Order: sequence, then C-alpha cells, then structure tokens
Amino acid sequence: MRAGSGKLELPRDSTITTSLLVLGRPTYLASRVQGDVVVVGADLFLRPGADVSGRAVAIGGTVAETTLGRVVGGVESLRDETYTVESVNGGYALDYRSLRVEENDPLFQLAGFKGVKIPKYDRVNGLSLPVGVLLQFREHALELEPYATYRSRLGVVDGALEVRTRESAPFRVVARVARDTRTNDAWIKGDLINSVTSLLVGSDARNYFRADLGEGRVIRSIERPAYSIAPYLGGRYEKTRPITAVGNVWSLFGRRDSLRMARPNPLVEQGNIGSALAGAEFRTVGVVTSRVNLDVEQGFPSGTSTFSQVTFDGSVELPTFRTHVLKFNAHAVGTSRDAAPRARYAYLGGSGTLRTLDLLEQGGTSLIFVESRYLVPIERITLPFVGSPMLSFRDAFGAAGVGSLPPLQHEIGAGIKLSVLTVEYTRAVAGKKGYEIGAGVTVPTF
Repeated sequence: MRAGSGKLELPRDSTITTSLLVLGRPTYLASRVQGDVVVVGADLFLRPGADVSGRAVAIGGTVAETTLGRVVGGVESLRDETYTVESVNGGYALDYRSLRVEENDPLFQLAGFKGVKIPKYDRVNGLSLPVGVLLQFREHALELEPYATYRSRLGVVDGALEVRTRESAPFRVVARVARDTRTNDAWIKGDLINSVTSLLVGSDARNYFRADLGEGRVIRSIERPAYSIAPYLGGRYEKTRPITAVGNVWSLFGRRDSLRMARPNPLVEQGNIGSALAGAEFRTVGVVTSRVNLDVEQGFPSGTSTFSQVTFDGSVELPTFRTHVLKFNAHAVGTSRDAAPRARYAYLGGSGTLRTLDLLEQGGTSLIFVESRYLVPIERITLPFVGSPMLSFRDAFGAAGVGSLPPLQHEIGAGIKLSVLTVEYTRAVAGKKGYEIGAGVTVPTF
C-alpha cells in the first residue's frame, strides 16, 4: 500500500510481487505488478512497459491506458464512486462517497468514435471500415447497434445489427444478424496485429469465407473476487459461400507472394449451416492468471451435414523463481459424427503458431497446438525507453488434419524481448525440418 498526496511514479525497471493499493496519489505505472493495481481517489496512468497480471482499477478516477503495455485482468474506471481517506492510528480509514450525478444517456448516439468503429485490413476484404449508430433504452437495459461495413476490395457495403442487454446483469442476451466475412483463425492473432502485419509485410494469418447469418446467445455471468465464469447457450444459422484471394490487395511487402497476400483462400461449400451453441468463458486473476474458452457446436441437417465440434482455447501465466514467468497457450479443435463443412475447418502454421511451417499450411477438422514460454528478466540491465530486456525460451508443438492428426510438428526457440518487441530464433526438432529467425510485436488484446 502507498498513501499520500503527491504523484507516485513506478519505473520500468521495478517489480512489485504483490497487489498494489494506492490511496489519494496520482499513479504513473510502468513497472511489473504480480497482482491487481487499485488507485483510490486519483487517476492511474499506464505507461509503456507496464505489465499487470491482474486488474487495473481507478476508484474516483480514470485509468489512462497504453497500447505498449499489458493488463491481463482488464481495466476499470469507477469515476462515480470514491472514498475519503483519513489517517487513523497508524492506518487508514476509507469512508465511501458517491460522486454520481444522475444524468440519462441519450437515446441515440454514434457508435465507436464519432460513428466509426475499429477498421480492419486483410487480403480478401482489403480495408473493412464499419460505421454505425447506437440506440439505448432504459439506461442500456437494451442496446441496438445497426452499422454498415464498406469492404474496399469487394466494393460492397455489408449491413449488420447487434442486439445486447445490460452487460452487468446476471443474465444477458447478445445477438446479431449480418452479412459478413468470417474466419475460424482469429485466435492466432488479434484484429489489430493481423491488420498491421497484413498491411506492412503481407502476413495475413487467417482464412475466410462469406456468410449471411443470424446468431444469438443467452449468457449467465458469475463474478467472484478470484474468478469469473460465463456459461452460455445459443444458436446460429448461416448461408456460406467461398471468397477468393488473388493478390490484388495492397501491402508494403509480399503483395504478389503466394505464401503471403496472394496465398489462395481455401474454398468452402456453398450452403446452409444451422447449429446449436453452448460453452463457457472462465477467467482467474491474482498470482496465477488464466483464461479458458470452451465452445461446443452441434450442427443440424440443413443443406450441408450434421456435425459436432468442440473448440478449446486457453492460456495460463504463473510466477516461478524470483521474477521469472512461465506461460502456457493451447488451442484444440475436435469434430465427430459426419464430416464438418469446410467453413468449420481450423488451420495453423506460420507466425503466431508453428513458425517452421508455411502460413496456415495445415488445416482440417482436428487441431492441436500447445506452446510454453519461459521469460527471464535481465534486471541488471536497464535500457532507455524499453527498460530491462527479457530472455525468452519457447517450446511448441501441434498439428491439424481432416479426420485425424498428422505427425506432430515440434519446435523450440530462444530470443530476447524488449518491451513489446521480441526477436527469436526457432528450429524444428520433429516433423518438417527447418528454422526461422523473426521478430514479433505483442500488444494487449482488445
């Protein structure tokens, strides 16, 4: 706990091995915190290099985020509540005080930033630019968000409508109808990183198909101090069709490369897919942080085939010796009964998964990918702007195929991490032989 009135600066080369509570002090955080960061009665400014394994919370203030840092448990700004801090017998007493000014949000407002939602860029759509509005009723008990997305390569405008009930409710509903370009490979890289790598180096780590769809879920949210779980039930009906990729989308490098922007897009069957959905999202915060998503899809006879598919995606991060950190990531897909349509195939290979394979070289109805990474901070070295470098040791294996898995591809690697930039050498030790030297950027997931 840190208390007082002056600003508190926590530099990049420092590590706090517990949760941090700050009372009444504007906090500028660039260090590593193994737990939560809670600032009461002031603002929390996240600086480049900040690495928080739990949550970042400002009570009576605002959390100012940075894209050059990481907060595993998410950020929260409770501007309408605060506490009066008083020194009492060598400790502190917190007396709750509400700052809330009752003011109803307007019924109609622009979505995103002045009506523009986050754009994307890839090799099949080119630029996808969504614009829309937001209608809310009874203080966000119900939200309707109609929007349209212009896709530069296709020269089309895709319409969509999202429906949501209040996010803080124990039970909530999310649904949408849309004409969309869909992918099963968003787990490999986030939208921002995939868009940047597509634009700059022509590395689009996703395959795509077009679909007209309607889908909805009923979600039960259970929040506890150390974990949260959100099981859901729902359904989806979509009409799928293939989309091509012929290298006519601009990129700084790799536009005509058959392994990059000109990489053929696997064709899917044109038809209808109706299915029931079930699953859960599970999160833990604290000394050990974890994230697990489990999704089950049961297809119905509706023009293609009946299938059952389970998708698992998860990660665990835990401290080990001193300030060392061990991370695990895993993704798996299993399909039973009839053959799943190609619109449900999953892929791996290349940057983001198995680097000694070509980009999305393997794919099918079955997939497994497991990666472990051991990070060792070099605390004796502090560099300007980037702080202390980290040694990174990586082990990864996996495979994907139709019906069954081919022999596993296994690779090991070592590198160095400077802030958000990692340079790494990787060599295959089983499966397809080869090695790769590459650089990557890590940013928080949005």
